[in-house]
Amino acid sequence: MKSNSINRRGMSRNSLIFGAVLWTAVFGFVAMIWQQRPDAEADDPAQTAAPAEQSSAEAAVIKPETRKDSANVSFPARTLPDFEFDECLGGKFGIADLKGKPWVASFVFTRCQSTCPMITTSMMRLHDSVKDKNKDVMFLTITVDPKFDTTEILKTYSETFRPDRDRWKFVTGGQQEIFELVVNGFGLYVKENLGEARLPGFEVAHSNRVVLVNEEGIPVGTFLGTRDEDMVKLRRILSGAEDFPAAGPALSFSTSDGSPLDIKFELQPIKEQPEQPATGENSEANDETSATKEESAAPVIVSDDSDKDANNDSGNGGGSENGVSKDDEVQPLSAIQHNALIDQKMPAWTKSLPSINASLNTLAGILLMLGYVAIKKGHKNVHRNLMISAFISSVAFLGCYLLYHQQLGEHTGMHGKKFPGAGLAATIYPLVLVPHVILATFVPFLAIRVFQHAFAGRWDAHKRLAKITFPIWMYVSVTGVVIYAMLYHWPLPSPAPVAAG
Repeated sequence: MKSNSINRRGMSRNSLIFGAVLWTAVFGFVAMIWQQRPDAEADDPAQTAAPAEQSSAEAAVIKPETRKDSANVSFPARTLPDFEFDECLGGKFGIADLKGKPWVASFVFTRCQSTCPMITTSMMRLHDSVKDKNKDVMFLTITVDPKFDTTEILKTYSETFRPDRDRWKFVTGGQQEIFELVVNGFGLYVKENLGEARLPGFEVAHSNRVVLVNEEGIPVGTFLGTRDEDMVKLRRILSGAEDFPAAGPALSFSTSDGSPLDIKFELQPIKEQPEQPATGENSEANDETSATKEESAAPVIVSDDSDKDANNDSGNGGGSENGVSKDDEVQPLSAIQHNALIDQKMPAWTKSLPSINASLNTLAGILLMLGYVAIKKGHKNVHRNLMISAFISSVAFLGCYLLYHQQLGEHTGMHGKKFPGAGLAATIYPLVLVPHVILATFVPFLAIRVFQHAFAGRWDAHKRLAKITFPIWMYVSVTGVVIYAMLYHWPLPSPAPVAAG
């Protein structure tokens, strides 16, 4: 009689309250994700407008659109010179292959420890978001460290970002030709760091801007690759939501007599200086001589935008005596930069492990639910087989999870990816993550104990413990998938717009 009353009652009051709290957090988190989808055009910073009655504090929200160092379009036009570099998959690729198509150029180097991973990640997101909306647009990533970045190194680097090889090219070449193209063609800043400024990961100082080029090979816009608002604006242009910028008035360099001015770099190879003891007056003389040599060995930068780039948006040493920008000195890596560094450093074969883990969590959740339905219908053997299968899925997940984190520690020294969202999402994320991690540690022990009761025929103890284990196990499986989606696919893609009939 007592056993029947327990069966009718189902979960205890404490179990019901505990489960309700956990699942309310899950549903609230999913609802928050849905509300923050970038599916409305009004969510784009590029479309935000300040009403006339807004206060100055409220109007600060649209400050990114009016910043002078933000997106710059339709500036004085300069036709790019002919160029042809080595493509990472083999063969040559140059401006002749881009004529007749709009394209976006970015400038990075593979051993960069600052902004380059973030820039290339921005290009990856841009590349993925417009591939179906504008099939003509091309992407070109040019290394600014060609002495180190061979085609083989670039190929390995590019694989991290899963490019469409027909539309996104990674190229390298001679340093002289690349630097001249960056400065005299694109009007951006680049310099090889020497001496004390040449820190590991900061071998080159360069602008963080990406450049939009029209079908005629004329740059028509520059955008900070490290700034979300600029990337949103560029995405809207490429997808057709905003007008493609027109080329500005022609710009040419000429001498006083009207003849063309040919601007060249004078690059000198890095020379190892013998160490000398610094004592007394000789130390000052040595320091001055060393500084003079380093200054003379730097590339000659001639560009209308170089000063601005050096001071405002250069990374990897631009605008700083020590080879590190002021922002880099006082700010840690952002979540996006942190995650991009992990993607860059992890072996290619490990890239699929997070997806496999999410799939195993999903499978475990489905099997758990089917097992619950089976026992409610009295199908004990089916229930047993489904629950054993769920346990095997969870064990496989644990193995893949531990393998991934072992590789993560070995190759990056980091503990894991960071959530790239902000605002309410960043507040709620740990509220789901923390109970997920804590409860996940108990699932194996609870599940094993439940199985032990079942195999020993201790059915009352089995049922009591199963009523506690099932909601915890299900919560861990479901939130594991939610956390994966937030870490690896944030922001979630918006649904395709319905074409007006």
